Amino acid sequence: MKKDERKLPGQLKKARLPQEALELPAPRSARTAAESTHAAEARGALFLEKRREARYPTNDPAEVEVLKGGAGRSPATVLDVSKSGLRLKIEFSVGRGSEVKITLQRNIIIYGQIRFCRPFEDGYEAGILIQDMSQNSEQSSPHIEDDLLSLYVVGKGLTVPEVIKLKEHLVNCESCRIRLGEKDALLNPVRKRKFLGTPVDPADD
Repeated sequence: MKKDERKLPGQLKKARLPQEALELPAPRSARTAAESTHAAEARGALFLEKRREARYPTNDPAEVEVLKGGAGRSPATVLDVSKSGLRLKIEFSVGRGSEVKITLQRNIIIYGQIRFCRPFEDGYEAGILIQDMSQNSEQSSPHIEDDLLSLYVVGKGLTVPEVIKLKEHLVNCESCRIRLGEKDALLNPVRKRKFLGTPVDPADD
């Protein structure tokens, strides 16, 4: 056998590879619009699930009234809100299990039950389990505005009623969950890469 006719084992293996094995995978940008929409909806649903009971910080003025034996309305501040509860700063101590009525801006009223009450700064902080909420009926958009979604993603800027209504709406609206996922991907690019399984540079964290 001549010298130039001899082939190394590795060269023989390469020669036997089928043509399709040598083709490069389709670029990420080639994903269909349907795949992108599905990914955004999944991301929005995941974001909502993580934030469903997460506390959203607020600083909204309110008035609180203890039902059955209370002394009328007293000023309060809503420190944070979750889907099922509020944390208030109040001027007096309230017993666990007491029923309260909380009046917010725009004549929104929340009925709840005291879960805890303890000293806090120059007053007390009270945890409230939300039992019911009522408000004046208003003509509004059937979907959440972009600005509200952005404020929800970054975790600041919304009022207590806005947070509660937004969370309730997202549970039942696929369209807004898709937009939520798109907002999260835009405003939190590092988390986007983690979500897609792309390696993340530690310097980005």
